[in-house]
Amino acid sequence: MLEESQDATRAALHALLEEVYRHSGEDFRQYKRPAMLRRVLRRVEAENAGSLQGLLEKVQRDPDCLARLRRALTLHVTSMFRDPSFFRTVREQVVPYLRTYPHPRLWVAGCSTGQELYSYRILLEEEGLGERCTLYATDLSEGVLATAQAGTVDASLLKDYEVNYRAAGGKRQFLDYFEVAEGYSRLRPHLLGNAVFAVHNLVSDMSFNEFHLVSCRNVLMYLDGAAQRRAFGVIHESLARLGFLGLGNSESMMHSSQQRDYQRLEPSETLFRRLR
Repeated sequence: MLEESQDATRAALHALLEEVYRHSGEDFRQYKRPAMLRRVLRRVEAENAGSLQGLLEKVQRDPDCLARLRRALTLHVTSMFRDPSFFRTVREQVVPYLRTYPHPRLWVAGCSTGQELYSYRILLEEEGLGERCTLYATDLSEGVLATAQAGTVDASLLKDYEVNYRAAGGKRQFLDYFEVAEGYSRLRPHLLGNAVFAVHNLVSDMSFNEFHLVSCRNVLMYLDGAAQRRAFGVIHESLARLGFLGLGNSESMMHSSQQRDYQRLEPSETLFRRLR
């Protein structure tokens, strides 16, 4: 009976993910099933659907329910200068390399609502590369890309972000980078003048440029092994020789067939340099 129940759960989850893909092109079918199941079960409860099958039936007849499910499937946990020691290492060991190029390119893959992109932009501004470096920000979701492009930040979080900024080696007054009003803050518009935003799927889409730094932090951990291998292939193809790759603290290059082509910069940081 338990096995039948598990089979029914897998089938209903697969059908829900297929429905999302069919209507939106957003492909969650190769994300790790336990993470997907947890998010979907929360939607079952929130929609008062009773079961996965009930949610599937509601999604099939209600476009608004489908849109809410799509938003729930995409996890957007992010903050500015998250893991400050990582950004300090970028400042100290990657920036000198970027300075050797007239127009360095940086790709923030899975940029979510933009906080990591903003962190890099501020860091580059302080290191004199703000106007020379083009930043590419991609994500599965058009909605979060629109938020990232707007540059808005919850003003109540700025104090916490400033603590991270200082620990990451920040050199100026953090609040000077924002237009701040009551309950509202926005990154100063000129800081996003050389940022390019686009929908991109690491699992199914191809490389679209060559980059000197690829930052793909806390994205791969949600993909299964096969999907990680494909994503690493796209990243490897996109990264210039001697370029740098940043991953999240819980991620590694275990599923990359090119892992021997990379050297870890610091034992304590998931920041790698492509050697060949």
